[in-house]
Amino acid sequence: MLIQQFVEVAIQLGTMFSMGFYVAISPCLFPLLPLFLIRNLQSETSRSKSVLVTGVLILGILSSLAVFAVIASFIGLFIISYYTYIQAVLGGIIVFLGVVTISHKLRDALRLTRLSMSDPGSPTSLVGVFGVGFSYSLLAAPCTAPVLFALPLIFSAQSNFFVVIMMYLILCIGVSIPYLAIALVTGEARERMANRLANSARIVELIVGTLLIVLGILLILPAFGIVIL
Repeated sequence: MLIQQFVEVAIQLGTMFSMGFYVAISPCLFPLLPLFLIRNLQSETSRSKSVLVTGVLILGILSSLAVFAVIASFIGLFIISYYTYIQAVLGGIIVFLGVVTISHKLRDALRLTRLSMSDPGSPTSLVGVFGVGFSYSLLAAPCTAPVLFALPLIFSAQSNFFVVIMMYLILCIGVSIPYLAIALVTGEARERMANRLANSARIVELIVGTLLIVLGILLILPAFGIVIL
């Protein structure tokens, strides 16, 4: 039983971490951020300034994702009386979004690649950087739409608010790691690292899609009397 619970928690947290990491390295915008922001704030030669700017950017991204988490968790509390069946429906949708995440052709067929917004512009203050971070989830929609749609569903499938908080913290770690790693290096190494991470996006995309499918199936099973999560 203990091993089973460990595997279940590992799948949930692994899914959240991988989703956060993939949102962070979205090939739609990642090659531009935070390099673009740091250049506009003229902080290429200052590591501490780079960390500050990147931290504000991350805060904006996480604030945007927090809106999804809070709204979805309250939805989960309101539907508790029909929890098993609604959880199964959410699981089915999450499985579908996992397939969409993996398949570029399916995303094109559903026109999810057309959900983009305009270029973030040229912020010249930390407030502007926060604004870009806050709108990042929409700016990156052409690449990450299925994952972003799946996030509130995963949160709303949880009736335990503490679990939602834990999942969100893991999501935060996944989002933060690549940006902070870049902020801590300087010069050409920063650009090389950004390009390397962006080139790994497809691999992360496949991992995220697979984990979403697995998590969705685990959410569906209780409706058939198989209690796992």
